[in-house]
Amino acid sequence: MTHRLRRIAGVLAASAALLCAGSAAAQIELEVWHSLSQDFGAPEFEAFAEEFNAVQDEIVVNVIYTGGYTDTLRRAEAALASGNPPAISMFEQTRGAGFVDAEAILPLDDLIANDPDTDRSDFFERLLTTCAIDGQLWCIPYNTSTPLIYYNADMFRDAGLDPETDVPTTWDELMEVGPAFAQHDDGGSLTRWAFGMRSDPGWMFDAWLGQAGGSFLNDDGDAFVFNDDRALEMAEFWLRMIDEEVAVPMGTSQTYDEFFAGNQAMVFQSTALLVSYLAQADFDIGVAPLWCHAECYAPLGGANLYIFDVGDDEVHQAAWEFLDFVTSVEKGAEFSVATGYHAPREASLDTDLLQARFAEVPEARVTYDQMALYGSARTLVPFWGEVHSLLTVATEQILLEGVDPQTALDEAVDEANRLLDVFSF
Repeated sequence: MTHRLRRIAGVLAASAALLCAGSAAAQIELEVWHSLSQDFGAPEFEAFAEEFNAVQDEIVVNVIYTGGYTDTLRRAEAALASGNPPAISMFEQTRGAGFVDAEAILPLDDLIANDPDTDRSDFFERLLTTCAIDGQLWCIPYNTSTPLIYYNADMFRDAGLDPETDVPTTWDELMEVGPAFAQHDDGGSLTRWAFGMRSDPGWMFDAWLGQAGGSFLNDDGDAFVFNDDRALEMAEFWLRMIDEEVAVPMGTSQTYDEFFAGNQAMVFQSTALLVSYLAQADFDIGVAPLWCHAECYAPLGGANLYIFDVGDDEVHQAAWEFLDFVTSVEKGAEFSVATGYHAPREASLDTDLLQARFAEVPEARVTYDQMALYGSARTLVPFWGEVHSLLTVATEQILLEGVDPQTALDEAVDEANRLLDVFSF
């Protein structure tokens, strides 16, 4: 993807005239692509755009839902190839780097520095790390999240555990309390357990690896190393959980189904599901930060907003004004309350709206505390999609196929490094 994008990125300058056709006095029209579904912030985002259009008459924003994260990525690739990208697009945390590498994205440092009403320090610094590549800021955090532990407090009580004090905070504590949940049918099959271990881990691979003290790349960023001793400790811990009936390997959707069916005590899921999960559960549901091991670590998920570099300063400035509006203190608070995503700016936490939300639903504060303490940007390489697939294969081999963990991780790292060599050539 990356090299193809780089080759066609040069057509952007030629398309700038099309994007801002008309006289200088005409309104600037901005096409904004997003991946927010109806249950995950689309109504609020669209309402913000309508309000922005109503409070000024120089810019018209047209908000378009372009499908999920992968659909939006593919559509943006095609639009860039045809020389007609949108002014602004939303990309999932790991997918914007390819467009940055293609020199298709506008760095935002100067726009922020030249805005008298906005300062970089207004934003949560940990959220800004998801937009930082090679010392520059390439996006603005918008619908960002961390994974949380959702737990069945009733099941804790049934297992003789206190849901206030016995929710595990470390890997060791998980192994201490986990066996208490195990129940079997007459044939000896496990019918209740502590945790569903996803065989398609997604961003939870990042979480486990970071908690083990590991990382995907070495310190120089020139080699993948998620097959070292720390990664091996992670994989062996997965198998230990399964062997001791603390966890059961399964697919993503099954982990949620088993949780809400009352068969599983704990599940990992995004804070973006907080509103839905609290409403859906017919049991006493609790929320806790991810457990720690060698380190406390929570990957930052969700997506950010990028401005395409179309070679026109007026379009760029207009795009920034919209981004500044939707990430304002007030709008950030509104969006966070409605969805469970993070507000991008720290001052949103002091608004009456979010303070009332925290008082009514204390669980909504957990993700902010976790993010501020140890939220971490995911690996930003242009070919992350391919690496993500390798991680899934390795995890399935370890959890479902009985492949030796070191062998599975070595094979994944060898291929990831081959991709890195190709990309760096």
